[in-house]
Amino acid sequence: MRLAMLVLPVVLVLTGCGDLPKPFRHDGPNVALAPIAARAVLVRRVGDDPQGAMLADAVVRRLLEAEIPATTRSGGGGGWTLVADAEESADSIRLRWRLLRANGDSAAEQTQTVPAEAWRRPSPRLIDGLAADLVVTLMPVLSGTPPTPATPPPPPPITVRLTPLSGLPGDGNLALGSALRRLLEKSGFKPVEGDTAADFVVRAQATVIPAAGGQETLTMVWIVGGTDGAELGRVSQQGAVPKGRLSGSWGSLASDIAAGGVEGITELVRTATRK
Repeated sequence: MRLAMLVLPVVLVLTGCGDLPKPFRHDGPNVALAPIAARAVLVRRVGDDPQGAMLADAVVRRLLEAEIPATTRSGGGGGWTLVADAEESADSIRLRWRLLRANGDSAAEQTQTVPAEAWRRPSPRLIDGLAADLVVTLMPVLSGTPPTPATPPPPPPITVRLTPLSGLPGDGNLALGSALRRLLEKSGFKPVEGDTAADFVVRAQATVIPAAGGQETLTMVWIVGGTDGAELGRVSQQGAVPKGRLSGSWGSLASDIAAGGVEGITELVRTATRK
């Protein structure tokens, strides 16, 4: 039996006539023949060492794979220039990349740090990894697609400290308290107990009195307070049950009462939080 409740306001295929000789076939993008366009990227080699040229070529390959025209030929750019300064320390090389617009303004920057020994004898995997990482960073600028803003973390749940129930017949104290905690969690709150600090405190007052027709009247008052102890409001529920119903297992009755109580408590807490 559900108690009556008073709640506060709460994707080009080419065809031909046979295979033709391809004496100049080249597997993969040809860096020397990279396309030139108004938005092409001129990639400057990093320093005078061979690994600097290897890295520049790898960056061009990665850009071409991403359908961004790119070249290492001087004067072959037109839209962008990608340059890097190499700062050497005892144990590492720091590559400071800058993507420059045609007017010289910096559009994007990235710093990569490589162990000095690895940079002196770079593996193909290292070079390609550096190039791939750099291109991923530059793509939003080169493609004109703004980066997706980071999603802020969700706010922490509102904590509610429940004062242990007492004075109820049968298993009411345990059953109603458990049901209330479960439904508060389901509503997005974080119930806490004991002396744990909380945003809100909920305590209950319960009375059971005889009623006509062999029934008893149960009255529940949920008192919601703030961290300072000041009372914010009350949620009252009252209903009649057969005499003796509360003396044993409360079962679904506890869930029914808790549902109504949580509805009112939620409205009080949300109202207080908006202030």
